[in-house]
Amino acid sequence: MVAIVRHPSVEWDRLAGEDLSVDVLIGHFLLPLALLAPISTFIGIRTFNAQWDEDMGYLVPAQDAFPAAVTTLFATMGSVFALAGIFVLLAPLYGSSRDFRVALKVATFGAVPMLLAGATLFIPVMALFGLIGMFQSLYLWWMGARKVLQVRPSQQAEFIGIAMLLLIAISTLAGAAISSMGIV
Repeated sequence: MVAIVRHPSVEWDRLAGEDLSVDVLIGHFLLPLALLAPISTFIGIRTFNAQWDEDMGYLVPAQDAFPAAVTTLFATMGSVFALAGIFVLLAPLYGSSRDFRVALKVATFGAVPMLLAGATLFIPVMALFGLIGMFQSLYLWWMGARKVLQVRPSQQAEFIGIAMLLLIAISTLAGAAISSMGIV
C-alpha cells in the first residue's frame, strides 16, 4: 500500500493489470486504512479534548469520542465509494468504460496518502498532515485516471477537477441532510 506513495507510476502500472474484486479492495485495503483516522480520532479526543477552550473553541467531550470515530469511519468509506461512483459517472465522457470495480481501485489507492495521514489525528495539530495527504492523493488520482481508467492525458486534470467538485457537492449535501435529521 505504501508503494503507491513512494513509486506511484510503477504501482499504477502494476495495479492496472491486477484484477482485484470489490471484496478484496474493501477488506484488504480500504477498511484497514479507513480505520486509522477513527481510531486516532478516538484516542485524541479521549486524551486531549475535554471542554471549552478560549483559544481553540469547543472541544469534543470524551463521551462523544466513539460517535465521532464512527462518523469519521462512515464519512471516509462513503467518500471513497462516492468518488468511485463519480468516476463511473464521468468515465464515458472521457473515453473510459463504466466499471465500478476499476473506479473503486483508483479511488481507494489514490486515497492512500490521506488515509495514512488519518493515523496522525490523535494529536489535533497533526491534522496538517491531512493537507499534505490530500495533495498527494490528488496527484495519485490524476495519475490513476490515465493509467487505470484510461482517461486521455490531455483530459485527466479536467476529469479529476470535475470529480473533486462533484465529491465536494455530494459531501456537503449529504452532511447537511444527515445534520438536519439530527443523526450527527
